[in-house]
Amino acid sequence: MTFEIAVVFCILAAVVVLFVTERLRHDTIGLLVMVALGLARVSTPEELLHGFSNRAVVTIGAMCVISAALTRTGTVAALGARLAGVSQGSPKRFLAYSLVVVCVMSAFINNTPVVLVFIPAVLTVCEKFGESPSKFLMPISFASMLGGACTLIGTSSNILVSSIAQASGEGAIGMFEFSRVGVVLAVGGMVYLLLCSFRLLPARVTIASTMTPESVKEYVTQVQIGPGSHLVGKTLGETPFGRARVSVVELIRGEGIRRLDKETRLEVGDILLVRGDLNEILELDRQHEVTIAPELTERMGDMKRVEMTLFELMVAPDSSLIGIPCRKLGLRERFNVSVFAIQRRGRHHQREIGDIELRGGDILLVRGPIEEAERLRHSEDFILLEGVHEQRQERHKAPVAIATVVAIVVLAALGVYPISVLAMAGVGVVVLARLLTPRELYRAVDWPVLVLIAGMIALGEAMAKTGALDLVAGVLLGSIEGVGPHGLLWVFYFLTGGMSLLILNKPAAALMTPLGIILAHKLGVDSRPFIMATAIAAATAMATPMGYQTNLLVYGPGGYSFRDFVRFGLPLNVAVGVAACLLIPVLWPF
Repeated sequence: MTFEIAVVFCILAAVVVLFVTERLRHDTIGLLVMVALGLARVSTPEELLHGFSNRAVVTIGAMCVISAALTRTGTVAALGARLAGVSQGSPKRFLAYSLVVVCVMSAFINNTPVVLVFIPAVLTVCEKFGESPSKFLMPISFASMLGGACTLIGTSSNILVSSIAQASGEGAIGMFEFSRVGVVLAVGGMVYLLLCSFRLLPARVTIASTMTPESVKEYVTQVQIGPGSHLVGKTLGETPFGRARVSVVELIRGEGIRRLDKETRLEVGDILLVRGDLNEILELDRQHEVTIAPELTERMGDMKRVEMTLFELMVAPDSSLIGIPCRKLGLRERFNVSVFAIQRRGRHHQREIGDIELRGGDILLVRGPIEEAERLRHSEDFILLEGVHEQRQERHKAPVAIATVVAIVVLAALGVYPISVLAMAGVGVVVLARLLTPRELYRAVDWPVLVLIAGMIALGEAMAKTGALDLVAGVLLGSIEGVGPHGLLWVFYFLTGGMSLLILNKPAAALMTPLGIILAHKLGVDSRPFIMATAIAAATAMATPMGYQTNLLVYGPGGYSFRDFVRFGLPLNVAVGVAACLLIPVLWPF
């Protein structure tokens, strides 16, 4: 093993660890990969930056813009809003209609905005039906993956696999070439989702689940004794907590945490962890007896006594606030609301949340005046989880957006122009038709994903250049000698699927596609089955929340735990893999 190969393997191991531990943003990981390869002199500057000029990166960025333009016309939102009416009060009928619509739409536009629009629509319908959102949101995420696996533009990993295959001399993948196996997998997957969602998925509650004046749940939060509070100098028995149905869990004074007994007298600056009726806690704050989440509320005591309510805000995937600590969000100045709880990856955080840096998909529980709902709904940084997310819409321009998508699909299917050229032409139509403003156009591009892909392309090319891929291929062939191409395909498919579940589907696709091509060459067989196996495995990473971006989006709103994804997604993941491994050699012979 040469020094360069050892360096590449060390970088790959570090990438896997960083993805699994989620210590860094994904685009930061991609950037650090390029830096490490450059400093180790494994890759030249031209090779490091080659990923940014890759046709897949250009195509994915352009399709993000086109998908945003279609969403802006209100087409997706209108479909989501009408599903409740046509369901005629039946939750299962609503689920069936939603799965079909999401699956079909995800085959032709980026599935992330589709799922984003459906999340608030589903929450509204669930409240109306009295159902838990957890029964609906994960199936909708899975349906978007199944639909995306049916076409070249359905998911960015398909575009990436096609680009790498073409650059390797194996030929690009056609627009509907995936459909030969994708449609079969989508139909089978939809049957599983319809039959098992209500049986296997738990009834989870979200961070502010059904908090209305008529239905209030117990809540845990921090309060502080301010200098103007009447509670200073009083013992617990002398406070109004008991009358307000609020229990005190612990006392934080200075650097120490201690249990609060009945004889302990409260002092200015004491922080209490309290549990009880949320409205009663809010009333104590309104009366200036206590202050909720002092590090976040930003002088809540100065607020006028107006009618307050709770909002759930999901951090958008492209939010400009990602990476910013909660205490520095400035929501008090921008929207007149204050944060006092965060939900991330199924866990609720009420204590010491001021220093928590936001991530895409985080759920913020904020309190503020009712009239702020409209401004929050139009924020580009958040998705208000209440009703359909109605941004400014250009409904009269919907035919232009739809015609653009149809033209791209048809011309790409006929092979008139490469998909990268058609995608850029589509962006030109969006600009000329003024479907998006210049600022909205640039915001629509998922820049972190593009940086990540560029970094993974650089790593994949470095592995090929140094001989690391040949080494891996040799070890893999030696360990399963005698199984033939069919057996190797099964091993390769599930290896790719496992990588996708751990480090996201796009990095896995960038790394495994070259490996599949080398394996095919070493066996002396056609590489197409391995290329298609990479694409399908990467596009259907369902069994973990980090496997696919839409899973991360529904993680918080659905109140899911990691185990929920494994329990519900793993059987479908395995079934899709078995079906794919049986169909691929038939449709694309070795």
